[in-house]
Amino acid sequence: MKILILYRELAGYTVECLNKLAIQHELLVVHYPINPEAPFHFQINSSIQLASKSEIDLNTISLFNPTFVLCSGWSDSKYIEWIKTLNKPAALAFDTIWQNNLKFVFGSFYFKLKYKKLFHFAFIPGNAQMKTARKLGFSFKNILAGFYTCEDVFRLQQKALSESRELWCIARYIPVKNINFLCETFLSIPPNERSGWKLNMAGTGELFSSRIENEAIVHHGFIQPKELSEKLANASAFVLPSLYEPWGVVVHEMASIGKPLLLSTHVGASHDLLEEGKNGFSFDPNSSSELKKILLEIFHSTQDELQTMGKKSSEIALKFSSDYWVNQFTKMLEQSCAE
Repeated sequence: MKILILYRELAGYTVECLNKLAIQHELLVVHYPINPEAPFHFQINSSIQLASKSEIDLNTISLFNPTFVLCSGWSDSKYIEWIKTLNKPAALAFDTIWQNNLKFVFGSFYFKLKYKKLFHFAFIPGNAQMKTARKLGFSFKNILAGFYTCEDVFRLQQKALSESRELWCIARYIPVKNINFLCETFLSIPPNERSGWKLNMAGTGELFSSRIENEAIVHHGFIQPKELSEKLANASAFVLPSLYEPWGVVVHEMASIGKPLLLSTHVGASHDLLEEGKNGFSFDPNSSSELKKILLEIFHSTQDELQTMGKKSSEIALKFSSDYWVNQFTKMLEQSCAE
């Protein structure tokens, strides 16, 4: 079957899913330029046609003549125009979490009036997006979870937690990721109460030059996934303090390799991957006292307690994978053919 993928920013986990889908189907993947803040190196299946959005037109897409279309979001007018013209079964992929305000209420009515007829399926990351999908007019049977997943390399790197006492945060250095809040809260804990723990930061972005530096904080910059998975062998826990995070694939990555999770309540993946007190804790990303409390909880935990939480994380993480992604996609293809 010929499948058209209208995507935005490609990432390693997306490519892994597409490569597996391409074993059975012919794919044309249209994408945005690679983000310089996340310069991933991809290995693309030779059967996949890859094209930058700026270098392809409707005529080329029409000649490809897809049977099914997956579109990432609905705000790209060109993507929407192509879908209208092709008039083929289509799925809408998105990670938007519903908010109870006028913008979302009117936006959902507008979507149902103008765009819903173009899409039969909603392909979403998890439970955090279910309400949005329903508000946009999708029936339960046509909503499929598992749109985001981590790469297999993380699952294969799972090992027993080391005793290095390293707390890791992996995020872009942009305001919404709340990096300085994390660093300031970490440093507000006296060294003797930190019990030898260090904070490791991986990522880059506009705020990297104004990062908070201290001997107890290590800023690694951007690290390719394979190298990162090796460094994380020494991680004893993972923290993500985002003010807004629709999902957070990094959460799945850290859960897969068996790390306790400390997640902001604004991280969408927490709805599926965090069981409070069992494999980690949640906190208000605007409350330094809340974060400080759970940091101390982790710092004062025994190695056995941390190991138990990490094991639970890896068990929960099994619910999503690239194989699951392909299975969900196949369900949409089969249902669209049946109809």
